Amino acid sequence: MQYLHQTQYGHAGGFHTAKPVMAMNKGHIYEMKNGRPDVKPIYAVRGEHAYATAFHPGGESPHAAFEIRGDKVHTTPHHPQHDPTKHVFELRPHP
Repeated sequence: MQYLHQTQYGHAGGFHTAKPVMAMNKGHIYEMKNGRPDVKPIYAVRGEHAYATAFHPGGESPHAAFEIRGDKVHTTPHHPQHDPTKHVFELRPHP
């Protein structure tokens, strides 16, 4: 299992050290609830892309919202806050 931590630009190390906001496991991404991954995946990972599932608050989407590049997660042009110059999450393994 890997955890997605929000990225904060301008801080030492380039990442935010707070609790993870999502968890990725076996091709799915889950929101964190009460410090644990929820049981319903909000994204399905296919290849390097993450697609919203029916459990996502905005509903299922045929367009990828995120692209995973190594340990960095970037938005795609289909994401409302897309910025091609920055990543939005850092992937880290379970501590």
